[in-house]
Formats: sequence, C-alpha cells, structure tokens
Amino acid sequence: MIVDASLVIDAVADPGPRGIAARDALAAQPAAEPLLAPGHFAVEVMSGLNAAANRPHHPFRAADLPQALQDVESFEILIEATPWVDVHRAWTLASGSLRYADAIYVAAAERHATALLTADARIERSGAPINCKIITVVPREEKYPHHRARPTAE
Repeated sequence: MIVDASLVIDAVADPGPRGIAARDALAAQPAAEPLLAPGHFAVEVMSGLNAAANRPHHPFRAADLPQALQDVESFEILIEATPWVDVHRAWTLASGSLRYADAIYVAAAERHATALLTADARIERSGAPINCKIITVVPREEKYPHHRARPTAE
C-alpha cells in the first residue's frame, strides 16, 4: 500500500475527525502488507507539518513538530527511491489536473500494483488516467458533504 503525506499529516497533526479517520485507516492496514511511500514523502510531511504549525487557530504548533516526526516514524512507512519510470509516468498523469507530487504517489502505486491511501480527494477527482485504486480517507460526516437529511413531517 502506498501512503501519501496528506494522510499522515492528518494522522499526527489533527486531533479532530480527520485525524481520527487517518489514524484508524493506518491502523487498519494488515501488518503483512507494508506501507510504502516515494522519496519525496518525508519532505512533503515536513512541509505540511510546518504549514499546519503556521496556520492561525490550528491546534498543531511548531513545538509539536519533533514529536510528530517520531509519530510518523512509528508508522514504519518504508520510503523508497523514486525510479525514473515513476517520474515519466507522473509526467503523463500530471498532464491533467493532478499535481506532480501527487502523480508520483499514483505512479508508485501503479508500479507496485497496489492502492494509494490518501486524505486528498482531489487525486480521485483529477480526471487523470489513473490505473490503481485510490482510497480516500475522510471522516464519516464528510463522505456526503452535499447530502442533507430532509426534515420529516410531523
């Protein structure tokens, strides 16, 4: 299973529903199936945690970063080098509306013939010619954000 930075950042920096959903998704992965990430994963995690720490009103603070990095490490995600075949595939995937960094995750999942576990719903909606399963983790109440219960007549 390929894991992207968005999911892991939510898992370690969000105490709310997004973080809970991310932690549950990571914990639910079978021990026999390793969690993998392409080479830029660590840089994206650092960048995302720094952005969260600098966001006004976000509960994550710069002082939390060292512990968050230890928490990320505890997930035992194997970071692999990004082969050129993934770079070329990502270039094709990014020709749509997929960010290049996200396209590298997709290319890695395709090469490993596995799924991508993410918290970024934009990947699935990108319209890129993706040839792997995308598992987008969102809190239960966000799964149908446009669905509203109709009031019942009394």
